[in-house]
Amino acid sequence: MSQTLAGRIGRVARSMLSDLTANFAVMTALCAPFALALAAFAIDEGSIYVERREAQSLVDLAAITAASNINNIDAAVVTTLGDNGMPGIVVQKAGQTITPALGKTVVSVTPGRYSAESSLGVDKRFEAGKTPYNAVHVTLKKVPARYFASSLIPTPVIGTQAVASIAPQAMFSVGSRLLSVNGGILNALLSKFLGGNITLSVMDYNALIAADVNLLSFIDALAVEMQLTGVSYSEVLASKATVGQIATAMANVSPVGSTSKLALQTIASRTTSTVKIPLNHLVDLGSMGQLGLGQKSPGFSVDASAMGMLTTAAALANGSKHVELNLGAAIPGLASTTLAIAIGEPAQFSPWLTIGEKGAVVRTAQTRIKLVASVGGSNATLGGGISLLAVKLPLHVEVASAEAKLTDISCPTGHPDSLKVTIAARPGPCLAAPWRQRCR
Repeated sequence: MSQTLAGRIGRVARSMLSDLTANFAVMTALCAPFALALAAFAIDEGSIYVERREAQSLVDLAAITAASNINNIDAAVVTTLGDNGMPGIVVQKAGQTITPALGKTVVSVTPGRYSAESSLGVDKRFEAGKTPYNAVHVTLKKVPARYFASSLIPTPVIGTQAVASIAPQAMFSVGSRLLSVNGGILNALLSKFLGGNITLSVMDYNALIAADVNLLSFIDALAVEMQLTGVSYSEVLASKATVGQIATAMANVSPVGSTSKLALQTIASRTTSTVKIPLNHLVDLGSMGQLGLGQKSPGFSVDASAMGMLTTAAALANGSKHVELNLGAAIPGLASTTLAIAIGEPAQFSPWLTIGEKGAVVRTAQTRIKLVASVGGSNATLGGGISLLAVKLPLHVEVASAEAKLTDISCPTGHPDSLKVTIAARPGPCLAAPWRQRCR
């Protein structure tokens, strides 16, 4: 009997195991609520993720726009977000606490200063409220849309932030300009500065004055001349070069005309000075110095005066900063003329040419000039047996350091034709004895 019962139980079990329809129906009924809840959660989470990505893109764009309009940052952020479909934008001021809600987006906009120095931690590079402003920090909070799981999970808040900086830069230099060119005096001056015998014509000097040299191309050529490879522009400027190497590099820059090229080659071949000058005393590229050799900054052309660069390099190469020239009797009515020039360092170190932001300063060196002119002599007579005695007339001129400061750069429309650069210049006063004239 027991075998019969056991056999019946076995047959029932095999029958139940062979019929799976009922099992799947029961399991489906039990699991359906969990599956539906999971699907609703996944759909809403995916939607929130996409919405957060879109919000981050808009905050990035708003920060960039605000940095470009640093004097009207709140309006720039609100306009940018509104034009891109962000609903109900409310600007939260300092000290306020506004809670975002569905259909209400809360943003805060903070101006400050950003430094890209690699030595600073990422969280230390932006300093809120520090002037002069060059960056904007934008934060955004909003409640995302939910479709299925609003009753299953707490109300989430999307939070995004972005920092954008803008570094408008301009190139400028300061120095004296020649009213007219006297080839003999310039030849004598350069020969004293550089050694050798510099004999260029007035046409050569006029060509150098008219020539502009692309600064980055010049440094590329100078790196080749100095056999430097795989370095940045700043690393080249941290080196030293002779005036001969500088003149050769300028001659090898393609835009330089044939007359200027020949003049520079003549100077490079005839100079005997082996003094190497620190190139960063000549040029400061600012943030552009981080570029590698051969790289260019799009939309920013950096050109420098060939004559200005050459004469500044020559003055730096003169170790004593003092030259004395015998101009002979080239000036009618004068028996002889000697000129002594002493060049000092600027009050604070400054390169001749710089690329910088608002507040950058360049200064010239202080210069003292002594001109001694001899009038008359034993052979000079007025007639009637009256002779003129030899008279030496010394003239001392002190030219104080001049200064130029970059005070503002603006580009209201974003187009090159609206670009405006403002330079505050303070010319050095000229004090001359015995007349004690002041000129500006």
